[in-house]
Amino acid sequence: MDALEAIRKRRSVRRFTDRPVSDEDLDEILRLALLAPTGGMQQAWSLLVVRDRERRVALADLIVKGGGMYFPVARPPAEGATPEAHAAWGRAYAADVLGTYARVPVWIVGLRVPRHAYPDAPTAPSGDWERDADVLSVGFMFENLMVAARAKGLGTVPTVFQWFVEDELRALLDLPPEIEAPLVTPLGYPEEFPTGLPPALAAIRRPWPTLVHDERWGAPRA
Repeated sequence: MDALEAIRKRRSVRRFTDRPVSDEDLDEILRLALLAPTGGMQQAWSLLVVRDRERRVALADLIVKGGGMYFPVARPPAEGATPEAHAAWGRAYAADVLGTYARVPVWIVGLRVPRHAYPDAPTAPSGDWERDADVLSVGFMFENLMVAARAKGLGTVPTVFQWFVEDELRALLDLPPEIEAPLVTPLGYPEEFPTGLPPALAAIRRPWPTLVHDERWGAPRA
């Protein structure tokens, strides 16, 4: 599968089999991920690979737990639902949608590893110019990883559920205080690749020309 087809066919996979991923495929995907752009060649990143069964099941449990906390924030409650009922819905939804995560053979954690290369950098709108640049680089790295995985018939999904269980994630992976984990993905063979968006998401997806502005803001192609 060439790069253009892999980009077109990449989908967020949340249902996995337990089929193993070969060392050769995994290493090639990791190397390709680390060919992503990185400002000043700082490489303010690392990839933490979790394959030990006990540790990956524990990580999967944390991700499902975090998902149960994320979904009630990201989705509006049903009409008349109490906060407690909405929270319970989120936990049940995560357990259902992410129910195969315990059998994923590989987990990859994208880490930001500060290099402190720009001590005199200007302040960004967020307050930390260098951190913003580093996190962007982690995003570039993950995009490479996901496209390379798709080209090999493997599924991924960029995950931020770990933000909701950060202390537990740090303890599980022995992360020192200065290391961040902005992105996580399972890596494995999907039960099947999704072929389209769920109806609720398809209904809100914006046509691409509305997101492209020519020459100046306020001049979309649509």
